[in-house]
Amino acid sequence: MGGDGGVVATNRRYMRGAGTADHTGDFHKHDKASQQQFDAIETMTTCALTKTPLFVATTKEDGDANNATTTSTASTSSIVADPYGTLYHKEAAIQALLRRKQQQQQQTEENQKNNNNSNNNNIIILGTHVRGMKDLYQVRFHRQDNVSVCPITGKTLNGSIAALLLVPGNPNMANVVSESALKQLSQQELEDEYGPIHRTIRLAPPPTLLETIQKQVEEEHERDEERRRSKKAENQQQQKKKKKKKKKQQQQQQQQHITSNDDDTKPRKGKRKSDQTNLDGEQQQQQQQQQDHTNNKREKKGE
Repeated sequence: MGGDGGVVATNRRYMRGAGTADHTGDFHKHDKASQQQFDAIETMTTCALTKTPLFVATTKEDGDANNATTTSTASTSSIVADPYGTLYHKEAAIQALLRRKQQQQQQTEENQKNNNNSNNNNIIILGTHVRGMKDLYQVRFHRQDNVSVCPITGKTLNGSIAALLLVPGNPNMANVVSESALKQLSQQELEDEYGPIHRTIRLAPPPTLLETIQKQVEEEHERDEERRRSKKAENQQQQKKKKKKKKKQQQQQQQQHITSNDDDTKPRKGKRKSDQTNLDGEQQQQQQQQQDHTNNKREKKGE
């Protein structure tokens, strides 16, 4: 039976099985995983607003076209991330914030039409979770052979592994590391090497994790708003106290001024009374002199 091709047929049946539903399903699972990985890579390397690469590829030739080298560059201050871990070109994010401010100030249809016809149609409005530049953080990748890598572990940071942004970090050093790097160094060791770390932000998080992050950011913003309202109320209370104190001081000054005027007036009244007394005395003296003079005349006549 071995010569009748039975074994070969079995092999052919096995080979044909590579295209059956089970194996095809495995292929699609692999393809789906690859697609997810591709999306993560795109998220880590592309501006979410302009859909352009975060790093621009440039070709440098050393006199020989065959020895040309391609490098990808980006300014250390040209990439920013929001609290959701979304990456942007800094200039694109600034333009988006400016457009949003303009739209808030000018709500007419004509202004909306002008905005729609502008040359920056590819720049959409940022989400409300980005309240301003304070919610955009500088991103500084460590680049090695035109690839973003973790400066601690050397792992490629292309979205295939979790990458964390250290905020604010040392402005002269990279501040993006792999999540596994945090297990190798303590908080103090990280800060000694990469500067102060006030918070960490997961870059390009998967959708399931993004939902949790969004909730955390929303709660954080609510706490910030509550602190802002509390501080505003406290400032208003302090202003009221200052006004009340100032008013009281003014009243005291006015009272002191009135008292001072009264004191100045009393001596003048006393002086007038004294003057009047002196005047009365002089008149009495004159009258007495006149009376004496009259009496003298009478006495002389009697003689």
